[in-house]
Amino acid sequence: MTIETYLLAEVLAIAKKHPFYNPEIAYPADEETIQKLRELVIDQNVKSEFQEQPLLRKKTLYKAINRLTHDVDPRNTYRESSYMSITGGGSGGVPMMFAVDVHENRRQRLQMGKFLKLCGVIKRGDWVLSTHSAGGFYRSLDLTTEIMENAGATVLSAGGNMSPTDVAKSLADYHVNILTGDSSQVVQTVYHISLMAEEDRNRISLDKIIYTSEPLTGSQRAFIKSILGDVMIVSIMGSSEAGPWAISSPELTGEQSLTSNSTDFIIDMRNMLVEIVSPSAVDGVSLSDSIVLPEGEQGLIVQTSLQRLRNPLVRYITGDIGSIHPLPSAACAVIPEADWEHLRVLRMRGRDHRFSFKWCGCYFEFEGIDTVMRAEDCGILQWQLILDRLESTPQATLEIRLLRSSPRDGILSNDDLIKRLRDFFHLHLFPENEHQFRITFLNNLGGFERSATAGKVIKFVNRWN
Repeated sequence: MTIETYLLAEVLAIAKKHPFYNPEIAYPADEETIQKLRELVIDQNVKSEFQEQPLLRKKTLYKAINRLTHDVDPRNTYRESSYMSITGGGSGGVPMMFAVDVHENRRQRLQMGKFLKLCGVIKRGDWVLSTHSAGGFYRSLDLTTEIMENAGATVLSAGGNMSPTDVAKSLADYHVNILTGDSSQVVQTVYHISLMAEEDRNRISLDKIIYTSEPLTGSQRAFIKSILGDVMIVSIMGSSEAGPWAISSPELTGEQSLTSNSTDFIIDMRNMLVEIVSPSAVDGVSLSDSIVLPEGEQGLIVQTSLQRLRNPLVRYITGDIGSIHPLPSAACAVIPEADWEHLRVLRMRGRDHRFSFKWCGCYFEFEGIDTVMRAEDCGILQWQLILDRLESTPQATLEIRLLRSSPRDGILSNDDLIKRLRDFFHLHLFPENEHQFRITFLNNLGGFERSATAGKVIKFVNRWN
């Protein structure tokens, strides 16, 4: 696979002259300055001092981007010829407008399409229907549509506003074999299919699901397979800051266990350099080689893009936990040998779960909550916690909103699930908090709080703070 990327030395040279990394620099370099810096790097063969580059924290990036987005000075190249992608707001935070050079963005879409084809995710004759969102500055629909087309697929751009009824009808009418969307949209579509008459359901023949955004839980995956049969479930990982950069496919890394709390992704180190660093890296410890962990060890995921130069992403702490592993034999059977040395497995464990919230005097860890919600016998397809205030009082309320799969053997009844959740949140110990706790069962995704940017279900809504 021929890849057009930047040299690491070029990326580092630009980073030294960029306000993301140097607070004394007011604006990103213009095109002429960038070209001169690149020529200097190539002509003098400047050796990159990668490990000496400080780690980039999200709050530092957000602060710089907020200033550059609103600065209308003609010298501010951040606002020029840029593909603007919005992110954030998924936990009630302020959205961030990350600017990418328009030509770099198009090249990255092309490269990701080639990567999907290389990994066997998209094959000749595939028809894809995308339910990704668009509008409100959110760009996931055009991004995924173009990536799939670059991989060789024929794509139907349904969008996030098409009703589940129309989506299901289109899947059947146009003989679509791949459904793609964010995880919430995929669950919603499959849930609608599960309610259809058998005759109508049998007209739909999907062999692959490609989801993005939040990971699918074990219960969600089991539900999808129970409705669609032996469908392959694939994931693409990306972000506004980094763009699309990793692929998870059972053909490459093996079928994911329904009880697993991790997902294996294939990454191409020619596009994205990934380091795993010790969690002490975000605790004020000075940077040194000792905090960069070897293959197999788990830590914070740090990424450096070799596809973005004008506004570089260098040693960026993603906030995710994971580990790096060699390419497995299953992947080698699919991917040409010439590419093996550049590819690795990134075992994604999810967000840094050192975060928790406090309710009624008790701290609740998000990792523990996620474990409860993922339990297969709970049959939970989607969940949401809302921390709020009891009218005008200083009392904090906690509401749990749930979408469950259809009743079947091995799945708890609503009453038994309520008891389990009440026990987890200590209602048996603190009955005086009864009026501050509520569990709401929903029939569709319409009752969940959604992010303003992507329309994603927000797992934790904090109205208290």
